[in-house]
Amino acid sequence: MTKLITKNETIKVSVSNLCENCIEDGNEVLAKFYCKTCKMSYCEKCNDLAHSLTALKRHKRVELKNGSFQKNKHLVERTCAKHNKKLKVFCFDCGQVICTKCAFSDHEGHKIKVVEIASKEYKLKNYKLLNETLKRKDHFLVKLENETKTITSRLDYRLNDLHKKKEFLSQRLEKTFLQLKDEITDEEMKKLSLLKEQKQKEEKNVKLLKDAEKNFSRIQAAQRRKDYLEIVIFSILFNKASTITESQEEETLAAISGPQKQLYIADQTTALAKMTFNAPFDTSNSKVEIDKKFGSIGDTIRILYKIYDSKNKLAAYQPITNRCVIKLPNNEQEVISNFTKMENTSGTFYYEYKAKKSGKYEIVNFTIDGEKIAIYNNLAFTINVYSNCWNENKKGERIALSDGNRSARYIGGSGSGKDRQIEGSQIMTQGVHTFRLKVVKLSGCMEFGVKPPQKKGWAYKVGWTFCLDCADKHSLGSSYRFGKKCKTGDVITIIINMDTHTVSYKINDNNLGIAHKNVAKELVLAVGIWGINDQLTFL
Repeated sequence: MTKLITKNETIKVSVSNLCENCIEDGNEVLAKFYCKTCKMSYCEKCNDLAHSLTALKRHKRVELKNGSFQKNKHLVERTCAKHNKKLKVFCFDCGQVICTKCAFSDHEGHKIKVVEIASKEYKLKNYKLLNETLKRKDHFLVKLENETKTITSRLDYRLNDLHKKKEFLSQRLEKTFLQLKDEITDEEMKKLSLLKEQKQKEEKNVKLLKDAEKNFSRIQAAQRRKDYLEIVIFSILFNKASTITESQEEETLAAISGPQKQLYIADQTTALAKMTFNAPFDTSNSKVEIDKKFGSIGDTIRILYKIYDSKNKLAAYQPITNRCVIKLPNNEQEVISNFTKMENTSGTFYYEYKAKKSGKYEIVNFTIDGEKIAIYNNLAFTINVYSNCWNENKKGERIALSDGNRSARYIGGSGSGKDRQIEGSQIMTQGVHTFRLKVVKLSGCMEFGVKPPQKKGWAYKVGWTFCLDCADKHSLGSSYRFGKKCKTGDVITIIINMDTHTVSYKINDNNLGIAHKNVAKELVLAVGIWGINDQLTFL
């Protein structure tokens, strides 16, 4: 019940000291605050909710302590806002504490009881609900515990079953492995041992064959020297034939047999010719050289060796074996042997060596029929493998290629612009690329530059070029003055920097600077030729 409270007066908690919000929800929660403005008691939670707005935070509230509360100066009582009467009655239908006048006016016909009696009924009702809730909670916990035990039992059973299956499979695999291992019998091990022995024998035979091949040339050379000595003996006897008697000649013929007797009986001129042909060569005079007249054609060089006799003349000698050892740019060695006799010459043989990559090559050893020829002055040569030639599959019908596709020439005739154009073989996507080309002949228009490989059409329209005959540059069809005019014999250098996407030119090492910027990310060389027999060649 509600009482008037002075400044220092303390009373026990009554129904008005319970949180009125919680009472309406059917809960009995001790109030901790009393709002003078709202004239209601609140628990801590309801106090925060009711005064969460800024405007409501200005309400005057006092704190309740230890089941009682103290008021400061003013008397506090709960009264009806409408009739200014004490709130002594509780309406069950509306869930409100009201005065007696409200009970007979606004709440007429409602279920109404005195606050103290209503409070007791609420307590009893709440206790019953609480007991029922606790019973349901205990029942639920018992049921949950039973279900947990059931699930745990099933899981344990399943895990135990899986463990048994795992053990069974492990034992079965181990048994199968042991069975397979036992199946490899001693007889099979013996077969394996025999195979290893046979392999070792074959490797030994291969080694013997290689050694025999190496010694073959030496054996042949020794045989030829033996034949030569027999011919020398015959020659001595032949030269003395004019001074010996007939009986002495018969003794000589009796001492010589086989081919030598045939040579002795044959005509003197024929015999001398045969002796000259089979005369040994002088290794100190024999030479190995590079055929400078042949020069470097694309990626090929011609290697010569010449055999001289004791009088330092080319010998009419046909060797059986020859062996040339070449040191490659990567320091590995390559052996060549199939030299060809040069037509209309004596004692001269050649081999056209085709390189696989650019770099320095060096002849480090050369033997003929087992006899080593001295290599003078570290005989070496440099070969440029021209991978950056003109692309035969990207040339116009009026363009002719030569020198290993390094040289492009316009042969004349009618046709469209694309028939006068050809592209390079290398596609450039990154790094700096430098090409030097010689203007073999220039009598008409010649456009030289780059274009995207996938673009079709004239290079000066779809790419970036330099017009050699009129000193213009063309960028995607637009024309600008650039550089100076070229002439026959000039060397043009083009530098394509794919990292900065620029194209620069030089004429005879005279730097013209950057001609094009912001070129495509993928390029090939391209040239268009309009003058008949005009020609541009890679160096």
